[in-house]
Amino acid sequence: MKMMVKQFTITALVALLMLGGCSDSKDAQSGDADALIAKTVYTLNDINGSAYEVTKSGADFRISGVPEPVVVYDIFATWCPPCRAEAPHLSSLQKKLAGKIKIIGVTIEEGNDNAYYRRFAEDIGIEYSLVNSPDNQKFSRAVAGAIGVGQDFPIPLMVVYKNGRFVKYYSGLVPEEMLESDLKALAEAQ
Repeated sequence: MKMMVKQFTITALVALLMLGGCSDSKDAQSGDADALIAKTVYTLNDINGSAYEVTKSGADFRISGVPEPVVVYDIFATWCPPCRAEAPHLSSLQKKLAGKIKIIGVTIEEGNDNAYYRRFAEDIGIEYSLVNSPDNQKFSRAVAGAIGVGQDFPIPLMVVYKNGRFVKYYSGLVPEEMLESDLKALAEAQ
């Protein structure tokens, strides 16, 4: 009889822990799934002094302070020929779709100062945001991991989000017309 009471007590405790949880957090008790997802915040510093805070929540990356619904993260390096070749096309798209998309170039290089990237932008004709911050590497790896291309991802890697939710990615040099068609359709879609 004592053995049955002991088994019943253990079973009841396990059931209570599983059903009740161990948290007294209001979010966890309310069943809010977002409260259970780990969140990480990346600060991406623009070479001209602006800063963007990007919050990773699950597979989503939400950027604060950017009114455009469509954000394209262009993960690149200055020494990469396809990255250099795509930059004027991205600048053209930023102008054509101004107010609808925001293109942010995220360098994977370390050790270069902002003056280096300003010269690079001027030489290549970049007219979109470039970020050079300590979080660039971690951010790039987090994005690559979230979209499933792995940690040794190819560059250039353009990753498109709408309202913080992943839409698609492009790797390698992509024709401007294709990008324009895709981004325009995405920006106009409800």
